[in-house]
Amino acid sequence: MPNQSDLENIDLIAPLYDLDFVAFPREDLEFYQWLSETHGKNILELGVGTGRIGVGLAETGATVTGIDLSEKMITEATKLAEKQNVEIDLIVSDMTNFELSRRFDLICAPMGTLQHCRDISEVVSTFEMIEKHLDVGGIAVIDVDAPLPDDFTPPPLPPIQHWSQLATLGSPPELHRITKTVIIEPEPAISLKHVIWHYDITNEAHRDTGDAAPLRRVTAEFTLLTITPGEIQLAANLTGMELIDLYGDYDLRPYGDGVRQIALLKRQDLS
Repeated sequence: MPNQSDLENIDLIAPLYDLDFVAFPREDLEFYQWLSETHGKNILELGVGTGRIGVGLAETGATVTGIDLSEKMITEATKLAEKQNVEIDLIVSDMTNFELSRRFDLICAPMGTLQHCRDISEVVSTFEMIEKHLDVGGIAVIDVDAPLPDDFTPPPLPPIQHWSQLATLGSPPELHRITKTVIIEPEPAISLKHVIWHYDITNEAHRDTGDAAPLRRVTAEFTLLTITPGEIQLAANLTGMELIDLYGDYDLRPYGDGVRQIALLKRQDLS
């Protein structure tokens, strides 16, 4: 689970988080919708965040439960569900230790959720929760970044301007320009990378008056765990899970041909 400082930073950026997917649309929702059609519509999402995937699955008729440690993220997911007029069960909880009263056809931990674990022992704890809540014949999906050379390169690495876009913020809503800069500082010895996100925000309404647009910066810092395929296999072995397939992207190309690790798992057949 994230430490308290990381969690406070995640809470801070909750209203801005989905701007990433405006700048860089992803095909993961369609992937999970396909899995739902093939494996069942009773779904648990770990790290539901702002609800982009969970609400999208609920819109197809799935029964979705989403858990997240961030209350602010759960608030954003609630707003999205209300906007889309769908039902979704949202719970503030730690993915390494939770107790639900039912099992699920599909359990997913999308887009690096598992990388918020602080070490491999927390990965194993999360796998234990998955095994405990996965129905017989069900499928679990873990989606994390594939390890890259930069993950094992001592810092410093140069800052990267990730994107710049216009978006409405505030109440009443006003048009703002938001620029996101990313700084990553790997700590290879312990398989961590320390991530800094700077959001520089200017109110575009000031440009119409000829005034200088005041700049506001929102900064979030958190740590991500680099997870290898061998560690996914190990966590599965230790928790009664079986690794079925490992893919490199949402088109199911082999691992190594993309920048993702998408692991499909099931409970071990002990009969």
